[in-house]
Parts: sequence; structure tokens; C-alpha cells
Amino acid sequence: MLTEEQLEEYYREGYLLARGLVPQGTVRAVLQALPPEFQAGERWRARIFEHDQPEKDAKLHRLLVEPALVEAVTAIFGGSPRVFYGMLAVVAANGGHGLPWHQDNQYTQLLGGALNVFVALCPIREEKAGLWVAPQSHRLGVQAARRNETTAPGHREALVEPENALPLPPMDPGDVCIFDRCTLHRSLTNRTEEDRYAYAAQFQAEHTREAVTGKKDPRRMRVSDLRRLWEAQGLLD
Repeated sequence: MLTEEQLEEYYREGYLLARGLVPQGTVRAVLQALPPEFQAGERWRARIFEHDQPEKDAKLHRLLVEPALVEAVTAIFGGSPRVFYGMLAVVAANGGHGLPWHQDNQYTQLLGGALNVFVALCPIREEKAGLWVAPQSHRLGVQAARRNETTAPGHREALVEPENALPLPPMDPGDVCIFDRCTLHRSLTNRTEEDRYAYAAQFQAEHTREAVTGKKDPRRMRVSDLRRLWEAQGLLD
């Protein structure tokens, strides 16, 4: 359970680091579910949770229903969350690139409460495509971003780099960084000889709506419903 001090830090700084939030057994289970093509490669690789096929790759996306993680998100929202997005991401060894400075709300802008939980699935250091954040950048709202000619084709890139950027301290498997969708963040080059494994679990509050349409997306399942679905089908064994 997050402390009141941690909740204050999240709202004040736009992020918080929680050590050992995800049990090691869960980390091992996710890594054991990796498809063969994720075991080795020369580029950035990802597997995204599919809302229209929630049963697909359930064991790979099991962090979306991890009790300790969901409890932390519930404490931040003050209510039960819905799943907005899930992605297993691998930054290749020996020069693989992460993502440039961006805000998650530069993609789909959500209003009413939404966040990202970055979960380390291996030891992550600054030289291993470690995560950087810009404290308090969530207070600035959605910033302008490039859509083309970015350092990561197909992704957004902030027009201006934050002046107060800082790298997170070393993270061990099971450590998480929880940050607001308007918090600027990035990950740089993996200069080590090992791939970097991490999972991004994004959640939204029950009342959250998309800014462009003013509507709720009916595909965004309640975490509790997704867990019941997977348990009923025996997908979390």
C-alpha cells in the first residue's frame, strides 16, 4: 500500500519510484511467457495488449492485473481503475534505442485521471536504456510534439527538452516508476551487452474520458473484470 507521503510525491512531482512492488514470481512468469522472437534481436521490440482480444498473450500481460500494482493505482485514483494500455518492451543490446522525450497524453489525451506504471523486468541502469523523467512537468499540461522526423519513427517527440531532466536511480526487477500521463519521460540508448526488458501498464480512472470526443472508450475494461476473465479461462496459472 502506498503511504500518504508517496501519494503526495506522485501528485507534487508527477511520478514516484516504488521498490519491489511487483513480486519476483510475477516477474519470472512474465519473462517465461516471452515469445521466441523476443529472446534475441537487433532492434526495439514490443508486444501490445489487444483490447479486442483480451485473452491473447494473457500471461505476457499479467502485470495489468497484478494485485500490488493495482492496489497502488487504486490508491492514487481513489477508486478502481480500467486498463488503458499494456506493452512489453525490449530495447536491444549494443545500441538499441528507447524513446525520446514525450508525454503519453501527446498520443491519446485523457482527462480525469490516467497514469503509466513502468515495471523493470531486469536490472536497469542509466546505460541500459534507463528511464528519465522531468519532475513537475505534468503541471504544464500537454506540450507540443513532433510526429515526423523523430529519433523514434512512429512516435511523438517533445519540441523542447526539459531543463530539469534526471535519470532514475538503478532499478531492479520488480521495481516500478508510476507517473502521470503528462509527465515528460524518455529512455536512451542501451549501451550494454544485454537486452533491456520492461513493461508499461497504463490505467485510467473510472470517470476518465478522451479529450477529443468527450466520451469513454467502452473497450477499456475494468481491471477486476479482466482478472475474472483470465481466471475463469485458466490463463494466469
